[in-house]
Amino acid sequence: MNIRPVILSGGSGTRLWPASRRSLPKQFIGFPAIGSLFTHTLLRVAGLAGGGTPLVISSRQHGFLCRREAKNAGVEATYILEEGGRNTAPAIYFAALASEPDDVLLVMPSDHWIDDLGAFSAMVARATAPCTEGRWVTFGITPDTPATGYGYIEVEDRNDGVMDVASFTEKPDLATAQSYLEQGRFFWNSGIFMVTARTCLESFDALQPDLCGTADACWQARIVQNDEIILPRPQLQAVPSISVDYAIMERQENIALLPFAGSWSDVGSWDSLSSLIEKQTPQPTSPDQTIMVDTRNAFIHSSGRTIAAVGVEDLIIVDDDDATLIVRKGHTEKVKAVIDQLANIGNAAGTEHSFEYRPWGMFENLLDSAVCKVKRLTVDPGQHLSLQYHSKRSEHWVVVSGTATVRLGDETMILEPGHSIDIPLGAQHALGNDTTEPVIVIEVQMGSYFGEDDIVRVSDPYNR
Repeated sequence: MNIRPVILSGGSGTRLWPASRRSLPKQFIGFPAIGSLFTHTLLRVAGLAGGGTPLVISSRQHGFLCRREAKNAGVEATYILEEGGRNTAPAIYFAALASEPDDVLLVMPSDHWIDDLGAFSAMVARATAPCTEGRWVTFGITPDTPATGYGYIEVEDRNDGVMDVASFTEKPDLATAQSYLEQGRFFWNSGIFMVTARTCLESFDALQPDLCGTADACWQARIVQNDEIILPRPQLQAVPSISVDYAIMERQENIALLPFAGSWSDVGSWDSLSSLIEKQTPQPTSPDQTIMVDTRNAFIHSSGRTIAAVGVEDLIIVDDDDATLIVRKGHTEKVKAVIDQLANIGNAAGTEHSFEYRPWGMFENLLDSAVCKVKRLTVDPGQHLSLQYHSKRSEHWVVVSGTATVRLGDETMILEPGHSIDIPLGAQHALGNDTTEPVIVIEVQMGSYFGEDDIVRVSDPYNR
């Protein structure tokens, strides 16, 4: 029997702001001591007995980040890339369509942490039998606190084997969570489950026929490019956006639950992430940038700036890019309120970094004003930006490091450090790196508009 890992890599992980934002969600960030959660997930499924090639479902925007993590982990994968997110239910339906009927889908988020890989592998092996009987099998986490940040699963009778699910409930208030803990028949919903592709499709056909109709039309319009399937935006927008819990799990009969005894975290807040990091290393995560004087029970994370704390306690301090978060331990679930307030006042720092990774490297915004925009472009070895032009701006490039290959109109030239070139408005141009060292270019944009949507691509090596 083939177990097919399905890794769901959607969402923006805003609860870990300011480190995690829309263009760089938490699963792709290399955190101190634990590394990347996406890589951790890939390595977790790579060693499964009977495990097939992982299927990663992500946004098309983040496809290259998924590939980068898979390459770094040395894991082969295939991809379904959505041009617009439609939540977990459509994603899982598409995974079933992309699989053989008897494949056992092992569905999991890309941003969770599981310490005991042996216990996880044993759970997967135990779950295959009820899956072959046509059941959905969910993994429940035995609660040790009255947590209000998780959904709960109630079972009919508590035992050490396969249990029958009675109900799914959303995140409760504290009093309800305390009663769940005392009753002993409730488990945290891990978001990890198994089901055969055949059973999955049958459940969707019975419980979500409208979703199936629009999703089938989208699947017929899919674009296949080597190891990836692209789901186009126009057809995808017609598919209902709904979670698998609402669409299937809360309505499906005969669901089984297996209790997971290993260490698990959804890494859904700075409280949980700081605790996880501190378990791996008791030392400060950035000793060269972190100074603590008369400070107790504090966690400080810095992406570069020096942070000094004097006479404080029970704080989490996160300085990342252009934003700083200071929050008392135990209150990090309220970070969402910060994001909401930043959105209300039009502050882009709530959702966007001042930098962004691209398939060819990255850019950093150094200055953004009404009359000009200045960026630092880093082009990785062997990579090229698209051949493009702009309708509302001209550009001036200065090479500060490496040897750049520049195309302007019909002419191709080599620019060394200190060389510069003007790119007139409307001129077709491209920047590339044909060497083994990074190329760094300072780009000055002049014009009436500097948005990323003023890029008209003539040709693109990344098929965007």
